[in-house]
Amino acid sequence: MPGVSGGELQLNGEAEAGKKRPDVPRYFRVACHFWWDEAVIHWPDSMKLFALYLLSNKHRTLEGFYVLPPGYIEADLRWPVRRVKGMLTELEKVGFIRYDQRTSLLLIRNALRYQQPENANVQKGVLSRVRALPDNPELIREFVALARFHCARKGLSVFAQGLPDLLEQEFIKAPKGPQSVKSA
Repeated sequence: MPGVSGGELQLNGEAEAGKKRPDVPRYFRVACHFWWDEAVIHWPDSMKLFALYLLSNKHRTLEGFYVLPPGYIEADLRWPVRRVKGMLTELEKVGFIRYDQRTSLLLIRNALRYQQPENANVQKGVLSRVRALPDNPELIREFVALARFHCARKGLSVFAQGLPDLLEQEFIKAPKGPQSVKSA
């Protein structure tokens, strides 16, 4: 079967290139309770399908923060671009994603809740991928805040728990110059 080697599904282009990409996970976790989430259960089927596409498409990253132009979605799902843009708007309204139409930057708000970096190399991969994203300070700040919220839970690896600090050091710049501090 094309794209399958040794029982392992390969990513697009890997079979032709004859190599695997160690920086790209082979799968993404989609929680089974997605189907009975109090909000999702009331969504129309097309919205559920679209959300699952965003959680599992070939452009997605572990951290759920990536560029996804509407034209890619249109081609993958064979939906008209107007329908794609409408679904992006609807999923943003319900808080499932944030989407910047100018840069096609997509943030799946709970991605790090279900899958976090499990080692130093994955941490470095996250930093590298976020570094390569189009400039959007607002979405970067939201991503860092979500990482702090989702990765600070007890029981997660030190690499997951350390990710928010690394992200802040890299992307949240402290104001330059002397700062006034209120004393107690």
